[in-house]
Amino acid sequence: MSEVVSSGETNQSHQDNDNFNFVQLSRSYLSQMRKLARKSPIAHEVLYYLVEHMGRTTNAVICSYTTLCEVTGVSRPTIGRAIKLLKDENWIDAVKVGNANAYCVNERVFWQSGRNQRQYAIFSATVIASASEQDSNFQEKAKHKLTYIPVIGKTDIVITGDDKLPPPDQGDLELL
Repeated sequence: MSEVVSSGETNQSHQDNDNFNFVQLSRSYLSQMRKLARKSPIAHEVLYYLVEHMGRTTNAVICSYTTLCEVTGVSRPTIGRAIKLLKDENWIDAVKVGNANAYCVNERVFWQSGRNQRQYAIFSATVIASASEQDSNFQEKAKHKLTYIPVIGKTDIVITGDDKLPPPDQGDLELL
């Protein structure tokens, strides 16, 4: 049986890797983490939330302030101060994606894949969307099928406007 994990992947696809659900932590940062926990428990909580949900090879999460407010139970200005502190002290970096931020956790502190894989510059992220940020009827909209967009295959013949169809070839016919 496969179990869904936070990144949307299943544990079944990672059966060969017993360490899939582990996050590694550099011992050299433990004293700084204790200082962060004393200085700002909310920043510490936000950091651990991002680590909990970060991508396996990218350490990135896209998450709104609203979601972080809901998760921590604090106000938007408090989240803003926590994010600022985490950025100022190099625990995270923020990359703008339109109006959203992708939070990248410092890979020297936390990582999931082998250290020899950290040089890759592939950027993907776990995206966390809160129900409270969606349109009020988003659950009803989700039940409707999206408009079908046809895809033209290599063997398909494209007919536009008033073009006449060529006569069918016997190879095109499905004969029993």
